[in-house]
Amino acid sequence: MTGAEPTPLATFAAEVRAQRNRLGWSQIALGEKIGYPGSFVSDVERCERPPSADFARGCDREFGLPETMVRLHALIQRNAYPAWFSLVVPLERKAARIHGWQPFVVPGLLQTEEYARELIRVSRPQDSVAAVEELVAARMERQAILERDDPPLLWYVLDEGILHRVVGSAEVTNAQLDRLVTAAPAGGTVIQVLPFSAGDQPGADGPLTVYEFPDAPAACYTECYRGGRLVEETSEVADMITSVSMIRAAALSPRASLELMRRIRRERDER
Repeated sequence: MTGAEPTPLATFAAEVRAQRNRLGWSQIALGEKIGYPGSFVSDVERCERPPSADFARGCDREFGLPETMVRLHALIQRNAYPAWFSLVVPLERKAARIHGWQPFVVPGLLQTEEYARELIRVSRPQDSVAAVEELVAARMERQAILERDDPPLLWYVLDEGILHRVVGSAEVTNAQLDRLVTAAPAGGTVIQVLPFSAGDQPGADGPLTVYEFPDAPAACYTECYRGGRLVEETSEVADMITSVSMIRAAALSPRASLELMRRIRRERDER
């Protein structure tokens, strides 16, 4: 009986190791050549850290390969998105504005790597470390749109419970809160918090995201357990935009939301 087919992440890791050994380089030496610490190279080779697109390009350059690592990296990305979400990734890349409501966890575009890893790990206990890392890599790669010269505007409403819920550990949760507190006033990102005290609002049905484009009609995406639905029909999109607007109206202002996030973060240090 043959073993399981290696994942794209495991194939990527094995190729880095093989090419590095072929050239007689240590992990530290390779890292210096492509701008990463040796520990990062070690983690990639052990499938404990997802490679970035920049890491893959650097490997191709230094190994003298014709985009071999870039193609393997693309396979990691394609393998990591579930079928119901694969249609959403192109929308994120094309959108000029992304509006969302999230009642459960920090949206993927604002997650730290460790926060994402803990969420994925606990929701997929049957997956290997390599399989989890593929999903982490894909989620982190989505955030590349925020580094563009023309990044989309992000406008999210988060349920207050997200700010209190521990994910993984206190350290992971604190780092995620720090990310939100830094992103909120930086420009290009608007974060509002729906407080526990909020009254009527239509957010109980679950997370909802609206994608607006400069040259095409808006689209929406809504998600449930291990599934999701892309909505493009005009009247239904309009209804979902109304729902997001009503949730936003019930939430704290961006300034008050930032003050609440900072207070919750301080309180965590005082425990």
